[in-house]
Amino acid sequence: MQKLATLRAALFVLALSLVSAACATNTVVPLRYHASTPLAGQLSSQSFTIVPFVDKRADTLTIGTLSEGKHFYAESDPAEWVSWAMFEELKARGCAVSYREKQDATPLKGYVVSGSFDRLLVERAPNLMVKADLRLNVRLEKDGQFITEQIYSGSREDLGMTAVQAAQGVLASTLQYLLQDAATHVVKAAK
Repeated sequence: MQKLATLRAALFVLALSLVSAACATNTVVPLRYHASTPLAGQLSSQSFTIVPFVDKRADTLTIGTLSEGKHFYAESDPAEWVSWAMFEELKARGCAVSYREKQDATPLKGYVVSGSFDRLLVERAPNLMVKADLRLNVRLEKDGQFITEQIYSGSREDLGMTAVQAAQGVLASTLQYLLQDAATHVVKAAK
């Protein structure tokens, strides 16, 4: 009986340590996005084509750092995340938006939104805060002719129940903060 109790206690300790290790090593951040709610004057019925944004970061494998040399990794492609977020922002403004996944030799007609980002970083500070830092470039053309290009950058900090939850939230809010301005600028430039 005592051996059974000892075995159960050992199994419980082992299970508890495995669960703790699994939670501690979860560093994959889901990239989610919810479009902002534009003001009435920011609505448009203009048509746009989104060309996928280009990831120009030196390290495209990770999206940030935790403590003790661990890294945050994106659950999905950050370039797709940024591109589709711009799609959603323009759609929220009443625009007709299409997405061109693959580039070919056929020139695009009408308004085309493209861009890149060279900074998409989330870091966990020692005080349990998580900080996101993004910088992206948004370009607008019409029928192959340049109209405007602008760089947007910003950072936000937040707390969360877990580092991954905080990273997800702070990345989404930082991207929304930047893209609501970018989408408003694109809509105004296309009038």
